[in-house]
Amino acid sequence: MAATDTMTVQVVTREGQQLRVPLEEGHATLMHALYDADIGVEASCGGCAACATCHVLIDEAWVDRLPPRRPEEDTLLRFQAHFDPRRSRLSCQLDVEPALDGLVCAIAPEE
Repeated sequence: MAATDTMTVQVVTREGQQLRVPLEEGHATLMHALYDADIGVEASCGGCAACATCHVLIDEAWVDRLPPRRPEEDTLLRFQAHFDPRRSRLSCQLDVEPALDGLVCAIAPEE
């Protein structure tokens, strides 16, 4: 990837709007990029995998490209009303790296 290329993710907001969100230098996780884009990711715990306010639903085409959920992420997500066993992820647990470029996800409905 050239230095001028910006990685992006495609995000569907809770209102159904489709946006391209840049993954910029300084974004440690997907949560940071979504929070900075001000599109409904509260991130109450600041990325500690303790609140699920950064819950996203990964597009089916991307599910198998991501690392598996860690046990603490899995446990927290299973208590969410909109938990999807395959697609649910905490965006704070997805590190920004080239493999995320082009990711498609939706912000999960509010609990």
